[in-house]
Amino acid sequence: MTLVSRLKGAAIDAFLGSDGLRHAAAELRRKVTGKGRAVDFYFDLADPWSYLAAQAAQRLAIAYPIDLRFHFVSPPASDVDPAPALRLKHAVRDAAELARFWDVEFPGTRELDPGALRKGGQVLIRPRPDTEQLAVALEVATALWSRDDKGLTTLMGKHGNEASGSLPPYLASAYSDLRKAGHYQGAMFHYGGDWYWGLDRLSYLEARLRADTGVSAPSVIVARPESARPPEKLAGVSGRPVLEFWFSFRSPYSYLALAPTRALAQQFDVELRVRPILPMVTRGLPVPRDKRFYIVRDAKREADRMGIPFGNVCDPLGKGVENALAVAKLAIERGKGLELLESVARGSWAEAKDLTSYVDLREVVERAGLAWDDARAALADESWRVWAQDNAADLDGAGLWGVPSWRVGDYVTWGQDRLPMLADRLRRHFAAG
Repeated sequence: MTLVSRLKGAAIDAFLGSDGLRHAAAELRRKVTGKGRAVDFYFDLADPWSYLAAQAAQRLAIAYPIDLRFHFVSPPASDVDPAPALRLKHAVRDAAELARFWDVEFPGTRELDPGALRKGGQVLIRPRPDTEQLAVALEVATALWSRDDKGLTTLMGKHGNEASGSLPPYLASAYSDLRKAGHYQGAMFHYGGDWYWGLDRLSYLEARLRADTGVSAPSVIVARPESARPPEKLAGVSGRPVLEFWFSFRSPYSYLALAPTRALAQQFDVELRVRPILPMVTRGLPVPRDKRFYIVRDAKREADRMGIPFGNVCDPLGKGVENALAVAKLAIERGKGLELLESVARGSWAEAKDLTSYVDLREVVERAGLAWDDARAALADESWRVWAQDNAADLDGAGLWGVPSWRVGDYVTWGQDRLPMLADRLRRHFAAG
């Protein structure tokens, strides 16, 4: 570990461990200003996850003594949305899966028609009280995702609408305000200085609201019973299923997914194939500062929940990632892939190991059970580049662009939050006999 990496890691760790202080400061500011408890909800009409989050937002406003402030925003800008077409296709598929798993509704089957979306937006830019606007947004979104053109026309007459030319400047201004507030996409809740994305981070928000308000309300979103998800064979699977797992050494979520993925593969006795890829930035996909900032703080929150060490960080971007991928190819060929990935990722995200330093690299390599002489030979072999590119091409072929991602049979999913749903899909497959 170099002195620079050690000092940077310690500074990042201290920053990420300051949630309690930040929450206390936000509460103090609220009391000093005499303001009530407010939750800001950012809604993107074109976004399936926003539609699900809006259902949760409406229930939150009933369950807790809060002011729910509604913000209608545009889809994410290009600097934070590197693959908009893939993202929307996946979002529709994912929202349908979430609605089968949780007690929310999603009638959509494909992306929204631009003309209908514009009409819906004309309704939502008309000024209304926040609670009423949320209710109208849900009515409009339900009509849009249900492809109910007649119903949408009825809602335009019922609630009124503004001229179509007013929509672009309204959304541009609203999205600019979102970026100034510190985030970049819809389906977001903002409370007391922290951001919470969609259904996936709702439990954190509710825990804070319970603590801050003294209201012991049950969760506003709960899982449906297993009986609602009957046994079903995975298409394209014969014999022992193969579970593909796409991973990046620069993705903190990939690190958090390693141990649960190993446990899941063992639980269901599936063949696990690890597919490491280059980071998004290296593949030409941008990750701007506000997105990186949110991701690392969110990952810390998740790591603490899971009991995984995180925060003493040394970013491996560049030569560090290249070294890790070269050794990973060897490790996977030797049957030590998961051990190597876990050791290297822990080194980067929890121990501030500098993967460009042979001292640090040797430590994480040997900890995984590989000989350093073999690893040094692998570092001189450039074949990992084609291998990593092939893995990325297969990820693109699966309809995804980010990591961690998984595929088993015809089931494809993205994000460590989907591991419970992946486990449920495997359970249903094996229950079908």
